[in-house]
Formats: sequence, structure tokens, C-alpha cells
Amino acid sequence: MNFILQHMNQRKEETPQSVIANVHKAAQLLKEKGSEALAVLTDPKSEFNDKDAYIFIIDVDKSLVVSNPRFPERTGGNIREHLDWSEKRYGVELCEVAMRGGGWIEFIWPKPGTKEGMRKVVYIYPIPGMRYTVCAGMYDSSMTLDELNALTGHGKKKVAVIFEVLPTAEGKADYFKMGAALK
Repeated sequence: MNFILQHMNQRKEETPQSVIANVHKAAQLLKEKGSEALAVLTDPKSEFNDKDAYIFIIDVDKSLVVSNPRFPERTGGNIREHLDWSEKRYGVELCEVAMRGGGWIEFIWPKPGTKEGMRKVVYIYPIPGMRYTVCAGMYDSSMTLDELNALTGHGKKKVAVIFEVLPTAEGKADYFKMGAALK
């Protein structure tokens, strides 16, 4: 019975929240143990890699795939050269998002056990003060990148500009026109 429950838990659908939690848990392990944590994170049978949202780790500065337990042949390769099924260089975008502090990207990739490409979204988290960026993805077509980035505070930023002005009688109409245009 335990085996059946464990197997059912492994087959649960991923959610953006579970992907984020797995990435942050892996990042915490790297913060605590440094490169020693790679032994656990690169093990395809570890708790970090038992679902479709497996962890992969890159070094953005070196464009290096540090770890990819699902595709071990990619470890050591240049992430910027990786192409998805539509020939998009998703590795370039992944590095750009990492350099901006993290967030989500999308590309076309086959879901394990299938032979057709589908939308995969990947959460990217560069660990502050370390060379590692931890990533994991899921197959999802229901949420936009803006919605996913809103979960983590990444993506489009809102800027507020506050100032005080005392318009003259002659300039009041122009002031309100400018305010309406800015809005």
C-alpha cells in the first residue's frame, strides 16, 4: 500500500507553486552545502527529480549546464546553444531572465513519454551570491507568463512617480492634459 501511495504522489500534476517550492528547496540546499549538494541534485532518483519538474542547474556567467539529471549528456554543455523543438534558442532567454533576477520562460519541448512538442514553462532562480541558477519546468498551457511571473514578483514592474506641483492659472489646462496622457 505504501508503494502505491508513493507512486501516486509521484504522478501528481505539477503546479507553478510546486515548481517554485522545488526550485527554492534545491537553492536552499546549495546555499547550505555548496557544491556538495550537487550529488543529491544531479541524482535522477532524488526527491528533486522524481517528477516532470526535475531540477537543472546552470552557471550563467560561463553559459554552462552544471547539472541536468534527465538529460545527463547536456551536463557540461553551453546552455546558450540549446534549441527547443521550434528551433528557438531558449538557453539564451533563460540566461537573460537569470541575469534580470529570475522569472519564467516558455518554449516547446516533448513531455516525457510523448513524441510531440508542447508548451513547457520553466522557473529560473539565480541564487544570490552564488554562481548557480536553479531551474525547473512544467507542461502548462493555461497560465500566461505574466500570471506566472506575478506568483514570484518577476516580470513587468510597475513604477510610480510622485511629485508635487503648483500649476499656474495659465498652465492648469496643459497640466491636466499631460496628466491624462501619462495615465
